[in-house]
Amino acid sequence: MSTRRDLLRILTVTSAALPAFGEAGQENKEVETQPGHLHTGPAIKIPEPSKPAFFQPSEFRTMEALTERIIPESDTPGAKSAGVALLIDKAIVADPTLEEPFRAGLADLNAVSISGYGKEFVELIEHQQIEVLTPMSLQPDSPMGKFFAMVKDMTVDAYYRTEAGLKHELGWHGNTYLPAFPGCQHPEHES
Repeated sequence: MSTRRDLLRILTVTSAALPAFGEAGQENKEVETQPGHLHTGPAIKIPEPSKPAFFQPSEFRTMEALTERIIPESDTPGAKSAGVALLIDKAIVADPTLEEPFRAGLADLNAVSISGYGKEFVELIEHQQIEVLTPMSLQPDSPMGKFFAMVKDMTVDAYYRTEAGLKHELGWHGNTYLPAFPGCQHPEHES
């Protein structure tokens, strides 16, 4: 140290750095005393998967089975693995007018399944579930037909909002430029 000025600079820098080291030591001490935390810093909170807010557990399993019959797994994920039943649950919570039709519809679906096969819908094998749903899909004006149509519409809407529907099924890759949009090429839709 050649001058008093150099000595003052060293003391100033050292005294300014000491509180920062003290605070870091305090933070590590707090982290070390909290169970389950790593000693390298605060713990990262891992989010829990969402759970249904409206459906009871048995109703939710029935909804998963029902939506899977509407959009089954193939070379792309089906409605169940895409989480469609959970999205429908959230839609029902957002619109309470749907609560009664869904509770009644699921109860009726199970009643039809029990009367035909002695088991609830979720317990039936795939072809039995299809046999239960086919008459409903062919009678759109009946109460069960209306319920099935509502579930089918909501299933399709929810599925194509998921990554499975957008990316895997439709091949959507984000915002892309299309030089033209020809529309549907099916003859029955051209008019």
